[in-house]
Amino acid sequence: MRRIGIVGAGQAGLVLAIGLRQKGYDVTVFAERPADEVQAGRLISNQCLFAPALQRERELGINFWDDEAPPIREVAFAAAGEGSEPSMAWRVGLDRPAQSVDQRVKVSDWMAEFERLGGELRLRRIVPAELDECAREFELLVVAAGRGPQFDALFPRDDERSPYREPQRAIGILYVDGKLDAVPGLTFGMSPTGEFFLLPVLSVHGPAHGIGFFGVPGGPLDVWDSVADVEQHYETARRLLRTQYPWQAALLDDARPVAPTELLHGRITPIVRHPVGTLPSGAKVLAMGDTAVTNDPVGGQGANLAARAARAYQEAIVDRGDRPFDEEFMHAAFARYWHHARPATRFNNDLLAPPPEHVLATLAAGQREPRVAHRFAHLFEDPADYEGWLDDPEAAWRYLQSGAQSVPGAGTAPTVK
Repeated sequence: MRRIGIVGAGQAGLVLAIGLRQKGYDVTVFAERPADEVQAGRLISNQCLFAPALQRERELGINFWDDEAPPIREVAFAAAGEGSEPSMAWRVGLDRPAQSVDQRVKVSDWMAEFERLGGELRLRRIVPAELDECAREFELLVVAAGRGPQFDALFPRDDERSPYREPQRAIGILYVDGKLDAVPGLTFGMSPTGEFFLLPVLSVHGPAHGIGFFGVPGGPLDVWDSVADVEQHYETARRLLRTQYPWQAALLDDARPVAPTELLHGRITPIVRHPVGTLPSGAKVLAMGDTAVTNDPVGGQGANLAARAARAYQEAIVDRGDRPFDEEFMHAAFARYWHHARPATRFNNDLLAPPPEHVLATLAAGQREPRVAHRFAHLFEDPADYEGWLDDPEAAWRYLQSGAQSVPGAGTAPTVK
């Protein structure tokens, strides 16, 4: 039985670990905290998993929350205008429901499932200097320890695939409960100052809603560094809705923060790293998840890409049979994953830039033509459609012109104030 070590117990590492245990591999996961501490801790992230990522969980039988998590059946989009009403707005149903389950719920439940399957869970924080020791024990060592500078030297930045060198958004997320049942599944608002979202989640406290703001650095949404507690965050969120998204001014009037721990602030630099690291001994290690590809959360791709990575790496490991997990294997495994991560990363990075004319025209067409709104909304589920469509202005204009009779104004971009 081949021995696999995984450093990191998040969405990517645990899904890979569970999948490999089900295939009979000897798997050890290094986790920084036990399950009960994870569940009792502060908010880790916000996430929305779309159908392909959920399908992977269901294939593995680790979709433990389908009866509890509120389904996300719709996407509602609006862009700020000059007055109190949006310049454009539309709602569209998803072909297959999405779902948001608090990472603390998932990680703690999956840790228990991994151990139930006979996997070894070691509670130990691994720093780069300790990886050589770990690598000697396993035939393959995968580093899925999240984003951060601790692995900069081991997995250096891939400049060709990383257009940004600084964070592009100031992020503030809060979990609330209250009278928000009438809100469509995923609400997304856009303005030149940044974006906001609202979606139903299953949190460690039960059903709730997550509301997040992504502020352009230096702009009016870049306010979270001075926010000290959950009450101040709540009042700041209400103010931002009134001033930046006035059509949603009353959104939080009947909502309250779930608990003092349910807020999150941060800044993330999008980066793609070279996936194969060389340790002082000469041993090779393979990066996975956010350690390999870190995206700003504005495009909702983080947890979805983690699920893609877990599937791609498991398939590569199983297909390898008894052959060594050498450097050639590692590059091939990452290439298998990058096939899915490339369009998602391009889509996400482009969302961080001011939208070009053809994208604005497409979003505007969505309010008059459901097929356009449907196609755009499903980019979050499968960004592969972005390539050859919205990443190419000529292709985007051709698409709109092909339905010109049913899309009034196609080819004319609105102004977003």
